Amino acid sequence: MPVITDHGLIINKIPYGESDLLITFYTLNRGKMTGIGKGAKRSRKRFSGRLELFSLVRFTGFSKPGISLPRIDECELLDSFKEIQYQPEAFFSGCYFLEIINRCCPEFQANRQIFALLTELFEFLTMPPSRNFACQIRLFELQIIALLGFAPLLDYCLGCRNKVTRDRVFFDPEAGGLICQSCHHRHPRAFSISRGTIAILNKFLQIDSSLRKKLNFTPQIMDETARLCRSLLRWHTGQEFKSLKYIDTTDQFNRKMAIESTDSLPKQFNRM
Repeated sequence: MPVITDHGLIINKIPYGESDLLITFYTLNRGKMTGIGKGAKRSRKRFSGRLELFSLVRFTGFSKPGISLPRIDECELLDSFKEIQYQPEAFFSGCYFLEIINRCCPEFQANRQIFALLTELFEFLTMPPSRNFACQIRLFELQIIALLGFAPLLDYCLGCRNKVTRDRVFFDPEAGGLICQSCHHRHPRAFSISRGTIAILNKFLQIDSSLRKKLNFTPQIMDETARLCRSLLRWHTGQEFKSLKYIDTTDQFNRKMAIESTDSLPKQFNRM
């Protein structure tokens, strides 16, 4: 009966019976993995701390031939990233990434880069929102998409295979890349995308955490990269992401507050 010991980030949990939990981890050595936490709702000795979403734990269990789900017997809480739970913008952004991993990652396919990026993301979400919070979330999103194997192809038109040289360029999520103006009529899902956004997309894999903190996108690039990411994920999963509804509501509220705060300034400041 093989023993399982690993580090994992909790990306989902579902009550199972009176005292058990179905816990989905993204693990360091096994990728996404779901197990039954026996007595997890009652035992504080074997499951230290609250097993909340985003938590980093060290767990021990075993798998048995003929049983589909491993049994998790013990969890040690290493980092709860609890601050995420108290900041709506951070919480819904984090839930969006949990949805991405749950839907796009197959079971038992390890990817240490995804594990490291998720850990970095959760650490970022525990901090007070920065001026370029939305930009940093978008860069995390682009990097996750690339690590999942969904990176867009941006070197040439996927319709005619020629270099895109004209001013108007389009992106087709179904094709997974750029479409030129001449081929656009054959790709009804394609939408317009600017050269500035293409330049950012060509560089995003080279962006590390120190550079991510310094970048800030124009509103146009923010909107275009958001549409590109969402359309790619929607195409690959065939589903809408529930967290986006709350993220969009929060974004609209923040923009409204920013406009109102500007309008409420004394006139002499508005003229400066």
